[in-house]
Amino acid sequence: MSFSYPVAVKFSEIDLAGVVFNSHYLTWCEDAKMAFLESVGYGPYWFTEHGRLGLVRHAEIDWVASLKPLDRADIRVSVERLGTSSFTLRHEIWRAGAHPVRTATCVITYVWFDTAAGAKSPLDSGFREALLGHQ
Repeated sequence: MSFSYPVAVKFSEIDLAGVVFNSHYLTWCEDAKMAFLESVGYGPYWFTEHGRLGLVRHAEIDWVASLKPLDRADIRVSVERLGTSSFTLRHEIWRAGAHPVRTATCVITYVWFDTAAGAKSPLDSGFREALLGHQ
């Protein structure tokens, strides 16, 4: 199953070499992650109500091609791995249009965190089930 999140590239997100600043890739991926999780029934209010967080443990960005200001991009989110207390999402960033081009890939691992306990904990079973269909 595929999930895509649209992004409009802004002038302020591009450096002089014509490359998106790394921090913007991560911001885009955070927005795409939250929209993806909302689409499977685990939006931001669920996390607040259940005292859970998905904290970034590790993030990798692989740049392939440039985006220009005013380009449209699609961030395609998929589940790469489900662990006991972590999950990894793959975010492929594609230049939208008649001939889509993959411009970058961000792979981010999140640790499942219980805010009441102040520590990592096993993934909730319902959350795990919701993500299995996107692996």
